[in-house]
Amino acid sequence: MAKVLRKAELNSSVTLLEVEAAKIAKKALPGQFIILRID
Repeated sequence: MAKVLRKAELNSSVTLLEVEAAKIAKKALPGQFIILRID
């Protein structure tokens, strides 16, 4: 599980989460975003 480093509410429907996730970061390229959707 990823560790949450920072959380900021950008607006009423969008929250920025900065996480420590080595496996995801290893595969990501500059400019890419990860979108997390929770049911």
